[in-house]
Amino acid sequence: MLKEKENIGFKGGFNLLDTYPLRFCNIIEKISSDGIPEVFEFRVPDQKIQHVIVNLCPTEPWALPNWVILEHKTAAFLNKLKEIKTRYFPEARYYIAINKKEDEPVSAVKDYACNAEWMKVFAVDAKYPQDDPVILSKVVLDIEMDFGRDTTTQGVLILDAQTVSAIYENCMVGNTVDSRFIALSGTGLKENEIIKVQLGTSLEKILRNRIKESGKYRVFVNGPLHGREITDLSQKMDWSINNIVVLEELDQKVMFPMFKSDELVLTTNVLGELRRCVYCNFCDDICPVDLEPALYYHSYKRGEKHKARLYNLEKCIECGLCSFICPSKLELLQIIKECKETIGRKTTER
Repeated sequence: MLKEKENIGFKGGFNLLDTYPLRFCNIIEKISSDGIPEVFEFRVPDQKIQHVIVNLCPTEPWALPNWVILEHKTAAFLNKLKEIKTRYFPEARYYIAINKKEDEPVSAVKDYACNAEWMKVFAVDAKYPQDDPVILSKVVLDIEMDFGRDTTTQGVLILDAQTVSAIYENCMVGNTVDSRFIALSGTGLKENEIIKVQLGTSLEKILRNRIKESGKYRVFVNGPLHGREITDLSQKMDWSINNIVVLEELDQKVMFPMFKSDELVLTTNVLGELRRCVYCNFCDDICPVDLEPALYYHSYKRGEKHKARLYNLEKCIECGLCSFICPSKLELLQIIKECKETIGRKTTER
């Protein structure tokens, strides 16, 4: 069964794929760890799984593309999923969320689903953060999830394509899985690449000879919006890392940036200096969970971080779009995280 959905379940969001199209130049077969590599291990959740969502709709241009795993063999991939279903979750319903603009895999999934009553297909608009667990659960299942909570506690298991393949190889075939594909991109790199890396390899080794020699740079794992910035490159690669983004560190003052809001350049530049909130409401319009991030900023500036809870702070999924769109380059996501920490401490003290 095929269902088409635009962005039902949330307003706002942003189409990063169209705004920042990326091309990856090649695939390097493997970078080996200096020590004994870690191995992938699938742990069956304790909670009974009623729904399995397979996310084939990456919404960030720096994320690993579908074609790396599917290899234009979508039917074979779905056969692997069927075997996983039979062994581990035979009573669960399965849902494939796929980018509706990827014609070849959408057609293949649609054809397969015609003879698979256990599976539903959702061809969705790849607008960030459509693939966030909170948003995806709402779009596909109409279930409300709490941010940061393990979805399996509510009987929902969300898997990406590479994890499905790893479960099949490790648990069904019996092969050791000790490496994964990741995407490397960003203005700080010589070129964008797809590489296969053994788990346990340091980020320093992964990036060696790939970073441009001139200038400073900043490194992010799993993207600059909702990922983490890494300052210690001795950190080891694990299964949770889907991509690494390296951005040039810039510090160039720009006059009247609020008048150039249509020129959204992906950069670490704060445009020379931080500015005050200009009440443009851009952050309100882009927020996918219908919050008003500027309210958290004003609570923060008044020294009243604890009052941010009055504005549904717990609903924030920390996608980073408010910081991304802000013409004053306010670190709204960081402010939100600090407010959450303050509220959490006060709750614990009670």
